[in-house]
Amino acid sequence: MIAICVFVVVGLGLEFVPEGIAEPVRNGNELALAWSTNNAAGKQVMRQQVTGIFHTFRYLRVTAIKKDQPVTGAVTVMTIEPSSDMKVALVITKQLSLDLANGLTTNDCVSAYGRIKTIGGGSGHGGEAPNLMVVDPALLKHKDINAPKLTKELLNEVDPTAH
Repeated sequence: MIAICVFVVVGLGLEFVPEGIAEPVRNGNELALAWSTNNAAGKQVMRQQVTGIFHTFRYLRVTAIKKDQPVTGAVTVMTIEPSSDMKVALVITKQLSLDLANGLTTNDCVSAYGRIKTIGGGSGHGGEAPNLMVVDPALLKHKDINAPKLTKELLNEVDPTAH
């Protein structure tokens, strides 16, 4: 009898516990390539679908580092995504990422992730930046290699601090 009561209480209790739902990992490199090969109508649909969505990026080559932009204390790392030549602006505000950003120079490559704020000159960029994606907020993961290896890549080859 006690076992049945415990089973019913646990069963009913689990019904009311919300499931832990993690946001899926989306590949920013594939997004940039899809954007660069799409037509105007497709880009408009893509813009609506990806704004505010979390994406990860690899192999981003640093072209410029702008301190105190867009706000004081922030760093904007301007990068190029290699497969599409799309410009990706990473707006960094968190301390660990700022520390990594301060050690970067042009032509370094980084791995990063964050939410897409704008893509293709939408919302605040007018038409002057059709090939720009702004990731804000963005976090830098580590310095990266400039292209994928032809064979399977080991994590400690990309990030020497990895175990």
